Amino acid sequence: MAGQITNILFVCTGNICRSPFAESLLKKLAAEKGLKGITADSAGLLALPGNSATSLAQRVAAEYGVDLAEHKAISLSKDLVACSDLILIMEKSHEEALLAAFPEAAGKVLLIRYFARFGSRTRGIADPYGLEYDAYRFCFLDIQDSVSGLVEYLSGRSITFDPIEVTCYEGYKANESPRSFVWVDRTFRITKIVDRWYEGGLDEKSEAIDYFKVQADDGRTYIICYNRLFDSWAILVRQQPS
Repeated sequence: MAGQITNILFVCTGNICRSPFAESLLKKLAAEKGLKGITADSAGLLALPGNSATSLAQRVAAEYGVDLAEHKAISLSKDLVACSDLILIMEKSHEEALLAAFPEAAGKVLLIRYFARFGSRTRGIADPYGLEYDAYRFCFLDIQDSVSGLVEYLSGRSITFDPIEVTCYEGYKANESPRSFVWVDRTFRITKIVDRWYEGGLDEKSEAIDYFKVQADDGRTYIICYNRLFDSWAILVRQQPS
C-alpha cells in the first residue's frame, strides 16, 4: 500500500490551523527523510478561501521550524479529492461530512491519528481555533506525532509503536518505574529493568519521552516508552507475543 500513496490530502474545518500544520510537517519530514515523489496538500470543509493561518498557528509552527506565513486557505473540491491517494481527517465528523459531499472518496479516508505512535489511534485531534497558545502547541505536537508515524509508514516501515497499558510504581514522581504492561490482551510482568534513558529537549516546547528496556516474565526483552505530553505508554514492535 505504501508504494501506491504519493498524493496526500489533509482536511480540517477551516484550513487555517490543523490541516496546514499537517501539510507543512509532512513536506518538512519527507524532505528530511529523503522521501521522493510525496506531495501534500490541505483543504477545509468550511474554509473561507484566501484566509491566512491564524497568528497563533503561525507562531507555534515557526517555533518548530515550519513556515505558515504564506499559507492561504482553500475549500475541499472534487478535483482535490480525485487526485488524492490518501485523505487524512482530524475528526470523525469530518469523514461524515466529506463522504456526504464527495462519496467517491470512500475507501481512502482515514483519521490522521491512525498513524500515531502514542496514545489512541481512534480519537480525533481537537480544533485549537479561538483558544490559547497551549492549545495550539498541543495540537501541533499531536499532529507531529501522527505525521511522524505516517512518514515511517511511507518509508516502508510498519508502525513502530503500539499503545499499551502500564502499571507503575510511583515514588517521587508519577510513572517512575513500570511493573507490568498489557499488550494485545495479555499481561506481562516486568522482571527486570535492564536500561532506561530519556529523550527530549530542556525547553517546555519539546516532547519528553522516557524509555525503558525491560525483561518480562515470558523471557523476552522489550522496549517501552512513556510520552509525558500525551500521558501515554507505547511498546516498540519487534515481535508479536505468542
